[in-house]
Amino acid sequence: MKKQETYKVEGMTCSGCERTVQKVVSNLEGVSSVKADAAAATVSVEYNPDQVNPDQIRAAVTQVGYKFLGENPVQK
Repeated sequence: MKKQETYKVEGMTCSGCERTVQKVVSNLEGVSSVKADAAAATVSVEYNPDQVNPDQIRAAVTQVGYKFLGENPVQK
C-alpha cells in the first residue's frame, strides 16, 4: 500500500535546493517518488507507510538544512 502526501518545507530557494531535498528523501527505504517545489515550498512524497514514516522524512529534510513544517500534510 502506497501513500501520497505533500508537506510544507521552508528554505528552498532554487532548483538546486529542490534536487537536494529530492535526493535525500528518495534515499529513504520505502519512498517511491519525490517532487520538491521551491516556489510552492512543498515536497510531495509517495511512500510505503510500512517502511517509512513522516518523522523519517522530516529528519531527512532537516538534516540537509531545510525546515520541515508539515507534520500534517497539505490539504489539496
